This record gives sequence, C-alpha cells and structure tokens, in this order.
Amino acid sequence: MRLALYVIGILLAAVPAMAGSTITYYLDGARVSGEITTVRGTVEVPLPSTYIPGSLRVSPFGRAGVVRVDVEPLRPAAGAGGGIARLIERRKGLEDRLRAIEAREEIFKAAAKSQSSKAPRKTKGNPEPLMSVRKGTEYALAQLEEVYRARRQTEEGIRSVDDRLKALKASEPPGGSVARLRLAGKGGVRYSYLVKGNGWTPFYDFRFNGTDSVEVTLRAVLPRGAGKGSVIPLSMADAANGATPLPAPEDFAVVDRHVFPVERVEDLASLQGGTVFSFRNASAARLVPGEGACFRKGEYLGPVTFEGVSPGGLYEIVAGR
Repeated sequence: MRLALYVIGILLAAVPAMAGSTITYYLDGARVSGEITTVRGTVEVPLPSTYIPGSLRVSPFGRAGVVRVDVEPLRPAAGAGGGIARLIERRKGLEDRLRAIEAREEIFKAAAKSQSSKAPRKTKGNPEPLMSVRKGTEYALAQLEEVYRARRQTEEGIRSVDDRLKALKASEPPGGSVARLRLAGKGGVRYSYLVKGNGWTPFYDFRFNGTDSVEVTLRAVLPRGAGKGSVIPLSMADAANGATPLPAPEDFAVVDRHVFPVERVEDLASLQGGTVFSFRNASAARLVPGEGACFRKGEYLGPVTFEGVSPGGLYEIVAGR
C-alpha cells in the first residue's frame, strides 16, 4: 500500500481530555477524540495548552442537541493570585530582616573578639579589669546567641513561605482552556480537537543484503507515556485529504516496509568495517526524514540520519564510518 494510505489510531488514557479518549498521532501533532453520554445540561471538556484554536468539533447523538459551545481560558482559583502576591511580599520582608541580622552578627562578633583581646589593666576606675572583660565578653556572646536564634527563625520562615508558594503554584491550572458545552435533550456528544507538537517520530531499519537490495522498514516511535495504540504517518495537511485506518499493536510498530534496488556499493576502509550504498525509492510515496539504524547481512553497523527521499529519488547511506 502507499504510505499516504496508512493511518493508525491510538487509545490513550493519559490525555488532557475526558477519560477513555482516543488520540491519533500525526507527524506534527495529534487529534484527540472522545464521547460524552449525558442528559441535558452543561458539560466541560478540558483543552491543553497545545490545543489549536478553532479545531474543536462537537457532534450530538441520540436525542441530544448542541445549544452552545464556549471556549474559555482556565483561570486560577479565586484568591490564589492575591495569596501568591502576599507570600512574595512576606518573603521579601524576611530577606530584609535576614540581612539586618547578618549585620548585627558581624557587630557582636567583632565586639566579642575585641573584649577577649583586651589586656586587663587595673585602674582607679576599673579595680577589677578581668571581671569587666568577662562581663563584656559574656554580653557579646549572649547577643550573638540571640542573633543566631533570630537568624534560624528567619531562615525557617523563608523555607515555610517557599513551601507555601510551591504548593499554591502547583495547584494552579497548567495553562490551556476549557470548552463548556450546553446540551439539550437526552443523549450525548462526540468531540474532537487538534493539538500541536505531540506527534510520532519516524525510525528506519535499513537492512542491506550486501549486494543489490535493501529492505527499508519504517517504524513509529510514540511520545513518552503513550500506551498501545496507533499513529498516522502523515502531516496534518496531508491527512486532510483522507486516509484509511491501519491498526498498530504498540510503540515501535511497523508502519511501512519496502525492498528497494541498490545501485552502488562501496566498502569503507576502517578497522571495524563499514559500507556505503545508494538505493532508489521505487515506491509511489515520499519517505519522510527520521533517525534509523543500518544492518549489512544482519550485522548492525551503527546509527544513521535519514533526510528523506522523494519517489524515484536516489539516496546514499553511509554506515560504520
């Protein structure tokens, strides 16, 4: 079959939509689809920050009817913004206090050092010089204890504010928007929307027989966190022309496979041995760019970067250099 006919769809639970939604991957994004069965009223469909504006479609089934659809940005919970601002201001005040405490610490450290370095001299006004030095030193050390206590309490206050700030920010919506669907009648709706940047990644196996042909296998690498499902190896623009679904059981599943003629072969003079060969794309579809690996007679020769080739085009593979 031609590459343009391959569509693979995927069932994914960890999608920013309703539970049980279905996601179909493209090279440059994905389509998320789902179904809601409900009586009349208002239901919400969360839309991620990667949602493509204007791509939401809602179709009723049963006796339900779509009265109104509103797409609005998610907003923080009431008071959350003010709470964050107050905590930030509180942290600034604690930082100012900490700087003042550090200045006091330097003053009393210097005072304690000065008292301990004094040479006791008995005078008429200071008949007990050792006692005076001892009292001065004890006073400076007592003040340092207060400084250290205040410093510890201030640092604990800063940590507490940071923890509360972290918790508040974590509770904020992660961006995106929400679609509010107002429905009439008993039944449900099917919805779908497009997201960008969550596509699948092409990966190629080039298995050269060592003489006159190479088997080229295109596999689909799904985004991290995706379960078993399917992909569509096209861009969204190409897929708009229509495609026929083809199941794929899991990540790294085979999307397409061809055997192409090899027109030039050259062995690389290297310690481990490598190869250079050129093959012609004898299919009717363009092979999209992607990473891959090269084998010769079953032996792995290393990774390759494939830049893609149009129908009828000649492409050179260099492996094991």
